[in-house]
Amino acid sequence: MAKNIFLTGNLQVGKTTLINKIIAALPATRISGFRTSRYYHEHKLKGFYIEDINDESKELKDKFIGRCINEDHWVSIPSTFDSYGTQVMERCLNDQSDLIVMDELGFFESDAARFQAAVFRVLDADKPVLGVLKQKETPFLRQVRHREDVTVYEINEDNRDRLFPVILCELQDELGQRKYGVKIDPEEFEKSAREVFAPVYAEIARQIKERTQITAGLCLDVGAGTGRLGIEVAKITNLSVILLDRSLKMLSFASQNVAEEGFRNRVKIILGDVHRIPLPDQSIDLVVSRGSLFFWEDQQKAFQEIYRVLVPGGIAYVGGGFGSEELKRKVDREMQERDSNWKKNLDEKIKKTNLDYCKILDSIAISNVRMIKDRANMWVVFKKEQCPPVRQGLTGIVDQPWRLEAAPNHGRLV
Repeated sequence: MAKNIFLTGNLQVGKTTLINKIIAALPATRISGFRTSRYYHEHKLKGFYIEDINDESKELKDKFIGRCINEDHWVSIPSTFDSYGTQVMERCLNDQSDLIVMDELGFFESDAARFQAAVFRVLDADKPVLGVLKQKETPFLRQVRHREDVTVYEINEDNRDRLFPVILCELQDELGQRKYGVKIDPEEFEKSAREVFAPVYAEIARQIKERTQITAGLCLDVGAGTGRLGIEVAKITNLSVILLDRSLKMLSFASQNVAEEGFRNRVKIILGDVHRIPLPDQSIDLVVSRGSLFFWEDQQKAFQEIYRVLVPGGIAYVGGGFGSEELKRKVDREMQERDSNWKKNLDEKIKKTNLDYCKILDSIAISNVRMIKDRANMWVVFKKEQCPPVRQGLTGIVDQPWRLEAAPNHGRLV
């Protein structure tokens, strides 16, 4: 998978709209880069300008990259690219951003050698790039298009909605690997979940039922992966379950598991992120999550979102664990045989996330918190205070813009 993704296509087909939608779906991702925009005077297009997407200044001086001399003649201003544009690219290389946006690369910069060199330095760096390539043939655009680390998607009205989850999934995989140094293979994940972790999910589901006493209503499994925990909860309760994950590939396996267990009427699937849960306020009775907490980019924001969707009196049960020390020993043995780095990686992950969760929750005014910690488990459990609820049925909740039309060959995820 190439780390740099560019969109191309006809004018006004929705390339920038798609980029904005992808960025909105990455709320905890730090973005830098540039956009090019149209300049109008007296309702007539007079030019184009470039701007740093993090620059709140509306000053356009020294930012124009092209001007209209008459209706049929445009003049490019390569000096703007070589000065201001190059500065923006250098800031992208040196700042703390996770993702760089280039919207768009076109023909105005054909003679801007310094800017072109800066673009190639950014593409060579370890940060992923999301950008737009004008559908033109120039030496510069051809070089970008044919790089081995670049994937180009041609966008049209028929595929732009379908490509959204595909591109989002690719970026999330790249961002996750860059941040955590680990790339989770969905097929291997599901194989381990089915062959090794199955009794763990069943035991954790049993403990959740016993400790929360919530057996009816709506349950949200955050970072559900291939859906194992949510499905186990559905097996032993009357809860309807929503499996939420930001990986299209994980949800493809989850869809298969839901069908195999015969739960299509009670278990639904949504593509989304814990930092921006695509569900209404006060709509969920029980939130569960095993393992995803260790990958949240912004702990406070994630907990705020979970608290927001809980109904008054609803409970969140999130963290990680194996259910019991006996199960942990069994899993450790089997996983160590499959992966010699299993225990080392597990210990490192636990150390990195050894946070004071009570302090984090207290900082965002979430009280009534219980920590469950032993040699096999670490769970954060909290209950939302009572107030008048606002409720919807399962059908109303999942019929959101985020409802997923899967990529070709994956089927419809519902």
